[in-house]
Amino acid sequence: MLWRANDMELYQQERYFIDTAVLPLVPVSFGDRIRQLASGYEWIQMIAGCLESQFKGRIVLLPAFPYLQQAIPDSAGPAIKSWEAELAESGFRHIFYLTSDPGWQRLQAELNGNVLWMLAVPLEHMEQKQRDAIVDEQVKQLISTIVRSWGGKLKKLY
Repeated sequence: MLWRANDMELYQQERYFIDTAVLPLVPVSFGDRIRQLASGYEWIQMIAGCLESQFKGRIVLLPAFPYLQQAIPDSAGPAIKSWEAELAESGFRHIFYLTSDPGWQRLQAELNGNVLWMLAVPLEHMEQKQRDAIVDEQVKQLISTIVRSWGGKLKKLY
């Protein structure tokens, strides 16, 4: 389910069955890495959208959480913990953070949710067929990881 009025209306009606939240974590900077970070954002959004469509009715895809690259993720960590508390209080038993920023991996032990780190693949110069194949392969891996977590809490991912 996407963060939009129609989907959230359905979420309110079916919230007992919707126990998984996906929150993309997106670093932002206007320095030398701006293009690389924007490419990472595109990658994460594409993967997140595909996951949402595969698990429609079981997950809620939240709007991306932007944070300043130079603040990664130490100062963003407390904000994420607030998100976790809100999501848990709302009945979400599984929380996944999608990111191409490896800095989040070191906070995995402190979080209740699971950090799914993926190397960002620059898609802007690829043909559509090649792009689709790469995205499909990554989504298949994430689907497997998410389904396993529903069977039992994962301690560490990726």
